[in-house]
Amino acid sequence: MIDISNKETLVSYLKEKDIIREGQNYDLKYCAGGVSGTVVFLSLEDKDLIIKQSLSKLKVKEDWKCDPSRMYVEQLSNKIYHDIAPDCVPEVLFYDSTNYIYGRIAAPDHCRMWKEDLMDNILDFLVAKQSIEALVKVHNKCNKDEYVRTEFEDKKIFYDLRISPYIEFTVKKHPQFNQIANILSKELMDQSITLVHGDYSPKNIMCDGRKIFILDFEVAHYGNPVFDLAFFANHFVLKSIKFPKQNLSYLNMLDYMLDIYFKESNYEKKDEVLSYFVKLLGMLMLARVDGKSPVEYLVNDEPKKSLVRTIASTLMTSEITDYKKAIELIKFLEK
Repeated sequence: MIDISNKETLVSYLKEKDIIREGQNYDLKYCAGGVSGTVVFLSLEDKDLIIKQSLSKLKVKEDWKCDPSRMYVEQLSNKIYHDIAPDCVPEVLFYDSTNYIYGRIAAPDHCRMWKEDLMDNILDFLVAKQSIEALVKVHNKCNKDEYVRTEFEDKKIFYDLRISPYIEFTVKKHPQFNQIANILSKELMDQSITLVHGDYSPKNIMCDGRKIFILDFEVAHYGNPVFDLAFFANHFVLKSIKFPKQNLSYLNMLDYMLDIYFKESNYEKKDEVLSYFVKLLGMLMLARVDGKSPVEYLVNDEPKKSLVRTIASTLMTSEITDYKKAIELIKFLEK
C-alpha cells in the first residue's frame, strides 16, 4: 500500500493513473485538519480534484484505530449522495481499492466551511435549509432500497468511529448513564432503515457564497437516521453554549431545520426512531467534552464544559421526546 502523504509518491501515482498527464501544469497542497486520513487538493488546468486516502490509525491523542477499507464506503456513499442531490454534492471520479484512495471533483478553493461562518456568528438560513433538505432527501430516497442496504449493511466502521469513541468511551467516565448508553447503542446498531451519513456536520459542508457542497462520507452505513439528526443538531447546541450572547440565534436555526426535517421525512418507523433523538443528542453532547474527540472550542473552558454536562444529563434523564420541548429546555438551562 502506497502512502500519499509523501509528495513524490503521490505525484508518481497520479501520473501512472493519467490524472496528471505528461507535461501538464498542476499544483497540489495537503489539507490540514483531517484526523482519519490524508487529503490533497490537486489543481489541474481544466479542473480541481480532492484526492483522499484513509489511515488505519487516526491522528488524535487517544489510541484510535479503524479499518482503512472505509474509503470504499466513502466513495460509494459520495456517489449515491451525488445522484440524489447533485447540486450540492461533488462528483466521484475514481476509486483505488488496493491503496484505499479515491478522487472526486473539489469544491471551489475559495469555499469556506459552514462551521467557520457559524463560528463567526454568520447564520445563513438558506444554507441551513439546503443542508437539512439534502439530508432528508437521502434518508427518504434510500429507505427500503435493497441495493443500498446490501452495500452498506456492515456497521463496523460506524461502530469504530462513532459508537466506540462517542458512546462507550464516554460512558466509562459517566457510568450513571450505562443503561441509556446501552439502549442507544443497540438502537443505532440494530436498526437498518436508510443510508446514514454518519458525519453530517457544518465542518463537512462547504459554502461558496450561499451554494453548499456536502463532503466526507466515510462513516456512511445503512442504519438509524436519528444518528445523523442528533449528530448534526449537537453542533448548533454546542455553539449556542460557546456564544451565550447569540445562543438563541443558534437554537432558533436548529429549530427551523428540525421543523423542515420532521415535516419532510417519510421513511418507515419515522416516529419510533426519532423518539430517541433527545436522549441521543444528550449523549453526543457529553461525548464532545468527555469522549475521544472533544470539541476544540470548548476544551479550555471549564464553566461551559460543565454547562454541556448539565444540559446533556438533563436531556438523557428527561422524559421529553419532542424536539421543540427539548430546545425550550436547553434555552432555559442556558439562561
